[in-house]
Amino acid sequence: ADHVVNFLEMSTQIDRMRRAAEHSPDGKAHVEDAVEDSRTVRGKSMDKATVGNDLVQDAMNADELRRLWPGFIRAEVLDNRGGQPHQLLEGSTPALDNYKWKQFVLASMEYEQSFGKIDPNVCCDLDSPRTPPNPTKDDLVLWETDISATGVRHYPGEIGWAAAMPVEDKSDVGSYWSGEGNVYNDPSFKRPRRVDALLGQQAGWMATRSQVLYFHEHACPGGFLPHFDGKDWYHDSLQTRNGAVEFWSGGYQLFGRCRLNRILSLDPVRFSRQILYHSSNNKQKTKTKDKFIRLSHFLGQLYTVKERALKSLQGD
Repeated sequence: ADHVVNFLEMSTQIDRMRRAAEHSPDGKAHVEDAVEDSRTVRGKSMDKATVGNDLVQDAMNADELRRLWPGFIRAEVLDNRGGQPHQLLEGSTPALDNYKWKQFVLASMEYEQSFGKIDPNVCCDLDSPRTPPNPTKDDLVLWETDISATGVRHYPGEIGWAAAMPVEDKSDVGSYWSGEGNVYNDPSFKRPRRVDALLGQQAGWMATRSQVLYFHEHACPGGFLPHFDGKDWYHDSLQTRNGAVEFWSGGYQLFGRCRLNRILSLDPVRFSRQILYHSSNNKQKTKTKDKFIRLSHFLGQLYTVKERALKSLQGD
């Protein structure tokens, strides 16, 4: 129920700002407590996006807001019950303490004192012998994406600060990318878009009735509901993305061809309610250890990017 309530609340906040933009004299919704932006030069797109990678608190029009969508992200709980060394915990420098991109985007953990901690019980405290009991916030691990493919933005109204999950370049409504300003020390490094290992498979999706109608009538080429025919569907959809289940049940259709932009709230309370438990809990044993990061550290990296985004507003 927590996940459903949170999704509905975030969807309502987004829709409220969409309607505010429609009735605004300039056709946009603005961040009310925006910081003074002293930048004289703005970034340009490095791909097919219509915006640069330096959007922090820019006003948004109704169409951009209509394409925002509360996302989900999969997690597992560290399971070390077998008594054998765990690949993510063993060694003098465990993989989870040396997470990817740490040297470029160190997790800012002060958010736990200022805004609270991730609550592992919301997603992952299951009464089952198959899963570890009583998980802590540092037991939750992510492998579906990383900070290099993510941005942050201060969205209008009660939406507030949120992470922008990976999306196709031409669909991007804009955020402050973690790599803005050559953070990764490689001028040729471009923002990852449709990179399978970084897409952030979310294992499911949720939508209100009005959202489904928007998907079907406006957002999704060829529609969202059956029957699937016409030039946008191959063999009545049966061979779409080689029949991959993720296209249908994992949301790939929505944040791919339907051009929706998924967001994850930076509020730890809301963030905790956008985590879905991959309860088979087997990826931590089958994926390479360099793919994993604690969810608490990932959120800390997002707060580091937020701090850099705010600092960028001071200009040169």
